[in-house]
Amino acid sequence: MNISKESLLAVMTPGLIVLCLITLSLMVLSLPAQARIKCWENSDGVRECGDKVPPEYAQKSHKEISSQGITVEESARAKTKEELVEDRRLAAIQEEEDRKKAEIEKQDKILLDTYSNTDDIQMTSDGKIAALDSTIKLAKKRNEKIQANLDKRTAEAAAAELAGKQPAEDLLKDIESLQRQIKNNDKFIVDKRKEQEAIKKEYADKIVRFEELTGKKK
Repeated sequence: MNISKESLLAVMTPGLIVLCLITLSLMVLSLPAQARIKCWENSDGVRECGDKVPPEYAQKSHKEISSQGITVEESARAKTKEELVEDRRLAAIQEEEDRKKAEIEKQDKILLDTYSNTDDIQMTSDGKIAALDSTIKLAKKRNEKIQANLDKRTAEAAAAELAGKQPAEDLLKDIESLQRQIKNNDKFIVDKRKEQEAIKKEYADKIVRFEELTGKKK
């Protein structure tokens, strides 16, 4: 007796249908995957194929080909130590370039957020230079007072020597201390002059960069 497909489905319960579907899924999953062929070049440069790449060629490039002859995967050869070192060197260079670029972008943003025009930049520069001028003037006045005191102490020491006496130890120490103070102040003044030159250059560069970013020139 022949039973039609429609009649069979009519008598099957929902539970039986689910059971059949599960069984079918398990059968599909249990099917073996299509085998792939691996191809590589041997030490003589001749292409060889098989189901497994020999250990001596595992570090070289190879391809996996399906049973239909289609390349489904290609593995590059392993890099040499020299190549890995070079990769790290280039990566470090790129990282440094990225860092510098990010820093430039950060400084550009600060520049544009801080100033509205080049006159503002120049005023800031002039203000800082003027402040250092005041500091230098104070240092010079301080040196004048110290020098006057040093001249007095030196004269006292000279008078003692003319009288055939040894200058007092405290007097000689005062002279050394005053000389050292003048020397330190002189260096301080030189350093502040250098700061002024650095400020001039820094803000001149800021003006140039501001003009580049905004396309505005005086």
